[in-house]
This record gives sequence, structure tokens and C-alpha cells, in this order.
Amino acid sequence: MEKKAVAKAYVLSDGEVIEESTLERYAIKQGESRALPSDRFNGSYRELGLVEPLYNLEALAQLLELNPYHYRAVKTKARDTAGLGWYLEPKTNNPSEQQREIAMQFLENPNPYKTLTDINNNVMVDYDSIGNGYYEVIRDEDGTLIGLEHIPGHTVRVHQDMNRYCQIRGTKKVWFKRFGFEDDVDYVTGEIAPAGSIPMERRATEIIHVHNYTSRSDYYGLPDILPALSAIISDRERAEYNISFFENHAVPAYVVTVTGAELDEQTKQLIRRYFQQDIKKNRHSTLVVTAQKPQGDFSDTPIEIKFQALSVETKEASFRMLRMDNRDEILSAHGVPPYRAGIVVEGSLGGSTARESSEIYKQSVIEPRQDMLENVINRLLSVGLGITDWRFRFKDIDTKDTQTKIEELRFLFEVGAYSPNMILRELGKEPIDDPNLDRHFIFGQPLDASQEETNAILNSLKQLHAKLIDIATKEGGKHV
Repeated sequence: MEKKAVAKAYVLSDGEVIEESTLERYAIKQGESRALPSDRFNGSYRELGLVEPLYNLEALAQLLELNPYHYRAVKTKARDTAGLGWYLEPKTNNPSEQQREIAMQFLENPNPYKTLTDINNNVMVDYDSIGNGYYEVIRDEDGTLIGLEHIPGHTVRVHQDMNRYCQIRGTKKVWFKRFGFEDDVDYVTGEIAPAGSIPMERRATEIIHVHNYTSRSDYYGLPDILPALSAIISDRERAEYNISFFENHAVPAYVVTVTGAELDEQTKQLIRRYFQQDIKKNRHSTLVVTAQKPQGDFSDTPIEIKFQALSVETKEASFRMLRMDNRDEILSAHGVPPYRAGIVVEGSLGGSTARESSEIYKQSVIEPRQDMLENVINRLLSVGLGITDWRFRFKDIDTKDTQTKIEELRFLFEVGAYSPNMILRELGKEPIDDPNLDRHFIFGQPLDASQEETNAILNSLKQLHAKLIDIATKEGGKHV
């Protein structure tokens, strides 16, 4: 079969003519270099006896800077896990107030520069971005807990014995030991010695390592984002393609295809002059294009020249759909509902569907993380401070729909199931010391009451009405 000569070019909105070969240089090609940040431990794993992670932790940490949805999901999970406050809960019927004071004194000042919330939040950012988070535990010479710090996860590697950890930052190297490891470790050399044999100033502090479990490693965890790594790369390439092309060229308006001939420079000049000058002067001007066969082509193939208008909107719409698909895949990997990451999805269902997704997020994503960190803090309080009567707890995220709750309470009150004081308790308010407000009503009429009592009760309710409305309004305003 005879092969036809085909040339193709694009006419841009400013009249410039760009050949197809030029445009292709701005496409993202498979196999191009995608340099990753180097591993600061390269060359040191065997020498120091450290275990190399499954993935480059520096590269995983850098992903936070490359995708806004990944960044927001990681920050949201950290905040919802550890950033909403905490409290101490008694474990016995008669807990020691002295123990509570000791625990509160440490928890409120674990670090001269950071709060406990800051430390927990930083650990969770590392946990969800690289799969590993680290606490540094600081004790005095008698073993009493005196400080807590966060260590950036991408700077730490685990030793083969799982009792030591090494951190490298720039040219500095520091060793730590596992929390509860009885022997001493020299923080400079990493050498192990019997407990108490290394001077305090050379003694390594302890580390608590929390990791997102993977069956592929006994030493490190993996972040939830890994299954959606292709979505991050795809979204990055989409953005780079748009930036690269539109910074160097205008928007394509037409594609010119010449079959059976060459698109020579004279033809390109003619087309360029037409779109840049002639058509701007006269919208009804005519373009006459001539072309000749390539040298040595004596075939009877007719020469065809076609102008086809391009729909830029179609490509932009495809890119928008691609970005939405990538966004959904990233948020799905994290288990974060879109609205929780600050994304409003047009046309999405509300009502019970939103409440159910919020509750699933709370139970399957946030509560397991809170349990993990609570176990860490409670272990510190028990081992480091001897706290046995109190338990550290995080405050839960609020997933309830307040307006729906108010409507439910209104219905329960009107059918006689709830008294006014019961409603106050449901709203987290103190009940009012008035026996009339402990009565039940059906559509505004108190049960088992005389007319005189009814009038007295109604007067009490009128006085309370404004206060209840004010409480409900303020309560609803907190959770918009």
C-alpha cells in the first residue's frame, strides 16, 4: 500500500503556526527523568547496621508539597486525631488527686517550645505521610519522665536489633534506644553498654516508634497514600503539561492537515499572514492555499488541505475530570470525606448519607489512631510517672448534625417523650431546678395536671422559651 505524505500543524489563537513536532516536545513522555531526593543514609546502612526502608522516605515526605489534596487529607487526619483537645479520665472510683496533678503538670508542659497537641500532631503528620512517627522520651537520672519531643520521621532509621535508632540531619548523627530497653546506648557511637555504665551526658534518650503496619516489613510502616501514588503523579503531570504548553504558546484554534504534499515555509507564511492580519481586517476574507508534492513523488494521489477548528474546552473539561478522579482516588486512599478536607462536591447527597460517611470516618480512621496515641501517652504516664489512677483520652470529633438533632428533640418533646430538662441535658447544659421542667408534655399540655397547675407550668415555660431558643441557636452555630 502506498504511503501518503501527511504534514500537520496548529494555528494558535494569536495566528502563530506551530508544527506538530514542536507541540509534542511539551507532552509528558513515559521514561523521562523523575529525579527523587537522595536518601541521606545511602552508604551507611551496612556500615551502621541499619535497615533500609521499602520506599525512599525523603520522597514520601516530599509528596506533601506536590499535591494539595494529599496535603489537606494528612493535615485533616492529624488535626481530627490529636488537635481537638484531651482530658484525664479516672480509672478508679476514688482516684488520687496527687497523681492527677503530677500527670497534668507534665502533660501541660512536656516541652519548652511545644505543647502536647503540637507534638502529637507532628507525629501524626509523619505517620500519614511516610507511615512512621517518632516520639523522643527524655528522663532524668532516676528514670522519671521529664520531657517529650517529636523527631521528624524521614530522618530516622531502625537498627537491625530493633533496640536502636539512628538519626542523620546534615552532617550530624545521633543514636537513640527503644523505649523500655534496659541497657544504655551511647548517643554518639551507638554502642550498647550495661545500664548505668555510660555517663548521663553521653546516654542516649529513648524513642517510641508508631508505624502504619505493613506485612512487608518488621521495621517500618507504609502510608495510606501509596495505593494512590499514581493519582498524585498523574495530577502533577497534568499541571506541568498545562503550565509548560500555555507558558510557551497560545491556545490552539485550528489544526491544518496537508495530505499528499509538504507543508513548506511559504504555505506556513501564507496561513500565518491570513490569521494574524487578513482575517482581523476583514472577517469575510478568503484564504487560498497551494501546495506541491514532495520532490520525486509522481503518484496520482490528490493533494488535500484541511482546516479543522479545535475545541479547547473539550480538552480542558477532560483535564478537569481527570483532576476530579485523581482527587477522589487520593481522598479515598486516606479515607477522608471530601467536605472534611474543605472540598464542596456539587450535587452530592446530604442528610443521612453525609452523617453516615462522617461516622464511618470517625470510627474507622480517627478512633484507631486516637487509641494508638492514647496507649503511647498512658504508657508514658504509667512507666515514667507512676500514674495508675488516671487515663489520658482525646476529645472526639463532632460528627453530629445539630440542626437535625434539634428537630428530633422538638419532636420528642411534643409527643411527651422528653421533658424540658432532658432537652437541656441533651444539649450539654445544666438542668434548671424547677419541678415543672421535669414534667412531660403532649403538644404543649402537661400530663396529669389540673387547670391551675397547667397555667402555672405554662407561665414557667414561657419564661424558659426564650432561653431554650437562645441555647439551641448558639449550639447550632458552633457546628455549621
